[in-house]
Amino acid sequence: MKISRNWFFIFIISAFIIVALYFNFNSAKKIYIKGDNYYVGKLMDYLNLNGYKFKIVDIKKANVVIDLDNLEVSLYNGMHFNIKYSEKMINKVISLVENRDCKVLSKNNDFYLKNQYFYKHFTFETSCGINIMILPETYENLEKLVFRTILNILKGNYQGFENEYFVNKMYIYRLHDNWELIATYEPTLEILELIADEKN
Repeated sequence: MKISRNWFFIFIISAFIIVALYFNFNSAKKIYIKGDNYYVGKLMDYLNLNGYKFKIVDIKKANVVIDLDNLEVSLYNGMHFNIKYSEKMINKVISLVENRDCKVLSKNNDFYLKNQYFYKHFTFETSCGINIMILPETYENLEKLVFRTILNILKGNYQGFENEYFVNKMYIYRLHDNWELIATYEPTLEILELIADEKN
């Protein structure tokens, strides 16, 4: 009799845990989004269109904080993601492309680029006198990549990150009269591919 009673309690507790996990997984996530209202609205539309359940709450009640101004996502479990490359990685790639010591002097958002709200995090003035853009996607596709990456993080897919920063493929542009793709770089494989200048 005692044995059957113990099994009954174990069954009840197990069922309660399963139900709690189910509702936790399927319930709307509490999110706080910081940033320009236009892009906050676009991100919310993107999440809705992709079937992600969420509820916008005050930052104190949120278990996910998305900072579009700085391209950062912080989760309730302490995990943090920067949707950009580390300065160390950027300096390394610039020096490889230029074949000389070359470092970032400052982020540069003075080029009046379309969608510069995101591009400013990937555009740099350098110590060797060039203006360079290092993107995780081809030009004109950055906004989609940012939103897709945020959705992946929310779903628990953390591919493409190492030590909180991007480590996925880099598309490297240099400013002449226009932005020109000059190279690509695979950080995980350390493979640099220079793009031939068709004008020469």
